Amino acid sequence: MDNTNKRQAVITGDIANSQQLSNSDLAHVLQVLTHELKEQSAMYNGQYDVFRGDAFQVVIPEPEKAMLVAICIRLALKACTPTTDIRISVGVGNVSFTDGKVKTGNGDAFVRSGRALDSLKSQYLAFSSDNEAFNKHASLLTAFVDSHITSLTQTQSETLLAYIKAEDKGHENIATTLGKNRSNITRILNASQYHLVSDYLHYMATEVKTEQ
Repeated sequence: MDNTNKRQAVITGDIANSQQLSNSDLAHVLQVLTHELKEQSAMYNGQYDVFRGDAFQVVIPEPEKAMLVAICIRLALKACTPTTDIRISVGVGNVSFTDGKVKTGNGDAFVRSGRALDSLKSQYLAFSSDNEAFNKHASLLTAFVDSHITSLTQTQSETLLAYIKAEDKGHENIATTLGKNRSNITRILNASQYHLVSDYLHYMATEVKTEQ
């Protein structure tokens, strides 16, 4: 199947400071990354490639889901042991690639995602779409969310990820999923500012979908 000139999202990322990880730790981190990529791709009919040992790309056909996918991938890595951060960039626009060959794809979304990743310095998360007016709003909000996620602990990342993924977002259900008590989950979620992250994801999804 040829995915030509379709407006989709491309997520490009790499593991931060991967050269500082031992071989066994890097192998585990890559295992966690691949598991998350597989899960997210299956959920949203996406495709992914892992290459150069510590880098990856994902194509998501529904661009409004891309920031959700990107943040879930990032939280999964921050929640694993050793806790690891990644540089990750979302680009929205037309794409062209053959099924199963994401890393050889091209098009506006691939270019935007790659350029935004290359422009990251002290930041870890970036977004760029083919709507330049929206990008001005999105880049500022994304910078705030990026800074917040960077500050999350391993436990906060694990709990926030479980909340974002859960269909039943009741704290009792999250507690059961993670094997913790409800009051502890509520405290961790509040400390992770879960409502703000959830509101950001809802805003981004709504705006990106409106652009189509």
